[in-house]
Amino acid sequence: MLQHLFQRWRGSLMLRLFGGTALWIALALSLTTFALDGLFKDQATRQFEQQLQSYLYQIVAAFEIDSEGNAVLMPKGADPRFNRPESGLYWQINDVNGKVLLKSRSLWDTQLSVANDWLKSGEVHFHELTGPASQTLIVAEQSVILSELTDQPFRVIVGSDVVALTGSVQIWQRSLWLFVGILFVSLIVAASAQVAFGLRPIRRLQCSLKGLREGDTSRITGKFPNELTPLIEDFNAVIDVNEKIIERARNQVGDLAHAIKTPISVMTNALRKEQLRNHHDPALVVSLQEQLQQLQQHVQWRLKRARIAAIAGVPHARTSVKNTVEQLTRVMQKVHADKSIQVVVDDLPEELYFAGEVQDLQEIIGNILDNAYKWATRQILISGGDSDGKLCLTILDDGPGCLDLTESTHPPHRGQRADESVPGSGLGLSIVRDLVGLYGGEVAFQTNHLTGLRVTLTLPGGLS
Repeated sequence: MLQHLFQRWRGSLMLRLFGGTALWIALALSLTTFALDGLFKDQATRQFEQQLQSYLYQIVAAFEIDSEGNAVLMPKGADPRFNRPESGLYWQINDVNGKVLLKSRSLWDTQLSVANDWLKSGEVHFHELTGPASQTLIVAEQSVILSELTDQPFRVIVGSDVVALTGSVQIWQRSLWLFVGILFVSLIVAASAQVAFGLRPIRRLQCSLKGLREGDTSRITGKFPNELTPLIEDFNAVIDVNEKIIERARNQVGDLAHAIKTPISVMTNALRKEQLRNHHDPALVVSLQEQLQQLQQHVQWRLKRARIAAIAGVPHARTSVKNTVEQLTRVMQKVHADKSIQVVVDDLPEELYFAGEVQDLQEIIGNILDNAYKWATRQILISGGDSDGKLCLTILDDGPGCLDLTESTHPPHRGQRADESVPGSGLGLSIVRDLVGLYGGEVAFQTNHLTGLRVTLTLPGGLS
C-alpha cells in the first residue's frame, strides 16, 4: 500500500507539489503551535508565580514580633481564600528549625511539608508540592530575618493550587488547536488551488498534444508560461523539420515514380507492337508480360514503402478503423461476388483508431481480407479493440488453414504461394508483414484445419 502510494507520488507532478506543500505546512504549523503553546505556558506560569510572590510580600509585610517575642501576623487586606479551609490558597511561617509558627486558616489541621533546606536571605524560591486534599501546589518560599530577633531567620511560605493555571492553559490549547486546524485547512485549500492553477498550463499543453495526435491541429498553439515556451518552441521546430522531411521524401517518391513510369510504358508499348507482328514468339510475349507486370507491382510496392517510411510515426495521422473495415468489406464482396462468403464484423467501437494513414490501413486489412476470401468456406469474422493502449485487430476465416503449423507466426516468403491452385502473386501477406513492421507493430498468423487462418494485428492506435 505504501509502496503504491509512493509510486503514485513519484509519478505525479501534482501529488509531489501538493504533498510537499502540505507536508511543509503541517510541519511549520506544528512547530509554531508547540512554540506558541510553550510560550503561553511560560508566560502563564510567570504570571502565576508573580501573583504568589505578591501574596508572599503581603505576608512578609504583615509578619511581626510582639512585645512578648511571639510571631504574629497583622491582617492587612488579606485574600479571603486564606480563611476558607482547603480553598487552594495557603500561607505558613516556619522557624529556623522547620517548626510551624503560624499558618493560614485555609490549612485547617494540616500543614505544608517543605524541605528545611537553606535559603539565601531575601531570595524567593518556587517549587511544587502536594497540599491539602492531594492538591498540586506551587509554593513560593522566602527567608526573612527580623531585626527584633537579631539574625534568626524565618521561612515564609505561600502556596496555591494549579487548577486555575491548568484550566487557563487547557482553554488556550483548545483555542490554539482550533485556530491552527482552521488555518491548516485554509492553507491546504489555498495550496491545492495554487497547484491546480499553476499546473493549468500543463493541462492545456496536454489538450493541445491530444489535438495534435488526433489530427485536429498541426502544431502546438496558445499562450503558455515562459518556463514552457522554450519546450513548446523546440517541439514545434521538430514537427516542422519532420514535415520538411516528409515533403522531401514525397517529392523524391514522385520523381522516382515518374522516372520509372516512362521506361515501363516504353517497354509495354514495344511489347504490344511485337504482339501485332505475324511472326512474334508467343512464349516470349507471355514471359515479358509477366515480367513487366511483376516489375510494375514491385515498383509500386517499393514506392509505397518509401512513402510509409517517410510518414510513419507522424503524430497527427489518424484513421477510423470501423469505417475502413466497412468500406473494405463492401469492396471485397463485389470483387469476390462469385463466392457466397458472410463477413461478420464484431462490434468495433466508433472511437477505435489507427495512428497512421488510411491508405496503409486499407492495404493491410485489404490484403488479409483478400486472402481470407480466397480460402474461406462460408464465413469471415472480424473483431478488434484496444489492448494496452494499442490497436488490436483479428481476422479469422473458416478455410482449411493454408499455412504450415510449424511456421504459424510467419506468412509464406515473398512471392511464395501457399497453394498454387489459388490465383495470386504470393506478395499479399508479406506486404502486410512489411507494412506492419514499418509502423512498429506486430502480426501473428495462427492456423488450424478446423478454424482456418487467424491473423492478429497489433498496431499503433487504440481508443481515443
